[in-house]
Amino acid sequence: MSVRGDLRVGETLRGSLRKKRRSYTVMGRVVLKRRAQGGRRFVKREQWRLIDDEGQELWLEIRRDTNKVVLHEPVPVQPAIDPLTLEVGWSRQLRVRGRPCTVEVTNLRRSEIDHETGAVNHPNGALTTTTCAELRVVDAHGSISTMVVDAHRLHTREIYSETGLSSSKQYKVFGRPVTRPWWIPSFMRRFWRWFPAAISGASRSDWAPVFWIVLMFVALVLAELIDNDDGFFPSGGGVPFRNRSVYGGGGGGVGK
Repeated sequence: MSVRGDLRVGETLRGSLRKKRRSYTVMGRVVLKRRAQGGRRFVKREQWRLIDDEGQELWLEIRRDTNKVVLHEPVPVQPAIDPLTLEVGWSRQLRVRGRPCTVEVTNLRRSEIDHETGAVNHPNGALTTTTCAELRVVDAHGSISTMVVDAHRLHTREIYSETGLSSSKQYKVFGRPVTRPWWIPSFMRRFWRWFPAAISGASRSDWAPVFWIVLMFVALVLAELIDNDDGFFPSGGGVPFRNRSVYGGGGGGVGK
């Protein structure tokens, strides 16, 4: 079942990353699409731009084709890498996080930028297409990690590390799941999260007081209807009825 991002530009997420409490503001989203190999359908990925409480930029990638959620964190690299000049098999000795590493290109993807929402930086200007390179990074101790670099998020001397996030890790890092099934509208998911919080009083939303006012109004209306003799439950205890003339008709004339 394909998933979608369950985020909203401007909202704040709170969780813990590497044993440190953090909050993240959702700034914007980029949707990439490319044609599936050997097919006619398009494969889409969502990239959500986040800013944490220390001003650091992170990205959350949601892969609709595989239902995977991946956290991208910036990593310093020297010298800089230009993804537009790369090809599969390209390999160099670079300094990643200040340490010597062997960096090799394992895959290249060329995608269209389907659309954007919110605030998305374009260090090299807005693009309609982009190139994403997957990198295999091996340090001096033989430890292997996967990183990415792409044209539309290209910053000077930075690439992105990749950390897969299962559902349990999403709860830990962001405080809740960040995806939803494609057939559930996003507003329904947001209401489902907000409703229990409004009942418990934990919600900080401006709409929480409105919920309680509406609930009290409905309760008062129901109480009034129940107490009214002409309401749902008449005081006689039975179903109300009206006598009719034995001569038929509406009781207003004389029968024959």
